[in-house]
Amino acid sequence: MALATLFGGPRRVAAQTGDGETTDIQFGLPNYVVTDPPGRARVMYADSSVSVNTICPVRKARVDPNRNPVYVNGKPIAFCCSPCPSVFSQDPERYLRELKITLRCPVRPSRRAIFDSSLRVTVNQDIFFFSSPSAMKLFRKDPLRYATVLTDPVSRIRFHPTKRSPHVAFRGRDYWFAADSTLVRFQAQPERFYERLMGT
Repeated sequence: MALATLFGGPRRVAAQTGDGETTDIQFGLPNYVVTDPPGRARVMYADSSVSVNTICPVRKARVDPNRNPVYVNGKPIAFCCSPCPSVFSQDPERYLRELKITLRCPVRPSRRAIFDSSLRVTVNQDIFFFSSPSAMKLFRKDPLRYATVLTDPVSRIRFHPTKRSPHVAFRGRDYWFAADSTLVRFQAQPERFYERLMGT
């Protein structure tokens, strides 16, 4: 039974959408949140996090569960196609303002994060915004205290980094990894994983 579950892949179940139609859901893989209205569904990812948006901030199209998100302050931003995460990451402030969403400061959660490039820090390929320069300074001093979950820049697995996690600094940015194997792959081709590239 355990082997069948392990090698059988995600289990498909039927679920009803808001318009009464039946759709297949795969547990363990990204999929739409079926309780959301049709055409405005958010994405639930493998780590059970749910996208804050239903429309791609770059192309204004319906988001696609098969596209990797960009995590901002720990919340996933969903996209419609492969190039969009890279475009978004180059100017996240613009797109976050257009989405008209509110995110909490990771250091001072009672305060709103300000979408300004002077208050932005990138760890791995995850983006963080802060409520003030002093909050950003505290984060920089001890990022793992506040960035309790990160995305491995190679495997894209979400994991809880610790001081024992494989770590490297590249171009002034810290990178933590879910496994030694992904650190090795990063070090072999750091330019490939430094930023979100088009099509990745």
